[in-house]
Amino acid sequence: MGRTIWRTPPWHIRRTGFPEAWRLLRLRRRRRGPVEIGLLDSGVDLTHPYLRDLLGPGINLLSPGDLPHDDHGHGTHVAGILAVASGAVGGQRPVWPPPLRIRPVKIFDRQGYGRIRDIIAGLQWCRAQGCEIVNLSFGTDRRASEELAEAIRALEKAGILLVGAAGNDGRGGAVDTPGKYPEVLAVAAINRRDRLARFSSRGPEVDLVAPGAGLFSLAPGGRFCRMSGTSMAAPHVTAAAAMLLSVRPGLTPPAVRAHLKHTAEWLPQIHASAQGAGLLRADRLLREEP
Repeated sequence: MGRTIWRTPPWHIRRTGFPEAWRLLRLRRRRRGPVEIGLLDSGVDLTHPYLRDLLGPGINLLSPGDLPHDDHGHGTHVAGILAVASGAVGGQRPVWPPPLRIRPVKIFDRQGYGRIRDIIAGLQWCRAQGCEIVNLSFGTDRRASEELAEAIRALEKAGILLVGAAGNDGRGGAVDTPGKYPEVLAVAAINRRDRLARFSSRGPEVDLVAPGAGLFSLAPGGRFCRMSGTSMAAPHVTAAAAMLLSVRPGLTPPAVRAHLKHTAEWLPQIHASAQGAGLLRADRLLREEP
């Protein structure tokens, strides 16, 4: 990977216990091959020096036949969080081979807009490709179609874990679709003071919280930028789940969700409806047996 901007793990990686999880990962017997992550988003900068070794074949559903290049920036930022959280990028001793591989699925255009039918097609593609986790760092407050709900249920039945963003509406009872579906692990966002980010949606569908305010990550063109949102919180959970499946292959989505919640850290200053089971702790996830 060469030189890296992440000389030491950033605050959000330290707060969620990833450095200790990397150490535990090195000590555990791991399965052959990385956990395949379907990333439904705006695509990814396929040539970014911090990503290119972590990417598998993807698909562009907006322009079939073209590569899933990111012309918006959101997908590359999310992929950067997956990369650093997994331990593959940054620090003095990267985790290699990495526990995950990113499969970019471009469903959003340069303005960040997409269609339900493309989300469904992306989910079906991930299932056909053998993805084990699908990261859904997006949401809508519109009434979702039954076709989308059925596509989500089909992935759950196929043994695929779904991790989604809770939403950025900043109010209660406003968890976005698809995060509100019971099959999707909805992640809300905290800031570096362990407070709920002001934009983070709240509601009984929230399962966990993770850092999501002012996170420094990758941008198209080999660049870097800061973004905020529950979209940035979700990939922390996706990366941790991939590490767990790397050492405990065969765990079902309900078992992974239950272990993520069981090992979370309760934050007493945040209401239960805003944090679910609490803050993701990757170290506890790998230290304790499911």
